[in-house]
Amino acid sequence: MKHFLWSLAVAAFSIAGCDLAPDEEVDVLLPAPPAAWQIAFPRMGYRIVTRDGHNRLQEATAADWRTPVTARCAREVSSPVLAYPLEGSLRPAGGFSTLSLREYRGREALELTWRDGAAALVVARLADLGRNVSLFNVPRLRQFLAEADDPWDVDLDAVAQKIAQGGFTAWDIDRLPSRDAEVGPGAGTWFLESPFSALQEAENGRIRLSGISLGCHMLFSLDGRRWRLEVGNQETFLVDYLQTVKSTPSAP
Repeated sequence: MKHFLWSLAVAAFSIAGCDLAPDEEVDVLLPAPPAAWQIAFPRMGYRIVTRDGHNRLQEATAADWRTPVTARCAREVSSPVLAYPLEGSLRPAGGFSTLSLREYRGREALELTWRDGAAALVVARLADLGRNVSLFNVPRLRQFLAEADDPWDVDLDAVAQKIAQGGFTAWDIDRLPSRDAEVGPGAGTWFLESPFSALQEAENGRIRLSGISLGCHMLFSLDGRRWRLEVGNQETFLVDYLQTVKSTPSAP
């Protein structure tokens, strides 16, 4: 991911208060959920978050990914669009106006993807700071993050901070600190909150997580059970119903 440098002219960003662009209503096409999500959450809906031409947040709700939802968003800028699953803590899909536009049933529609979710979240954080994202090289950021095996393993907070400071290059795209961990969530087939998470079958009620980033995660089973997973430098905690019930020392 670090094979060439990319400087971004963040200093040219304008402060919120200026209109980004005219806005309009557009159909938003949602990606099919990963197969594991469809099994675990067959009735999963989405909260669609867009921005209008004044950088004001707009929201819409989709009850089902198969049906497009109409949302208001800025036109002719790299304005971020995010679709958050209503099942808590699952990572969002994302896209950009107008980079993600395609023809759908004779008209333009905005097509979201799971790959663009991380990039859209970074750009949304810049928009929260009042930056004019139309002056930012969003296609290149999108390309960089799409090259990662799992874009959610990237330190997105650091990326957003570097961009906001005006000193960002491709060398600043790093993975989050991580380690291997073994936990005992019980029998079943399990997956983490990222749409790129692999399924793992528990052996004797335990699974091994290779290269999981430090911090909080959600661990889901295909039958709908879930744990909050807290990965520290030395121990890993499984938390259920806000009470810590299991801890596991750091894997060697």
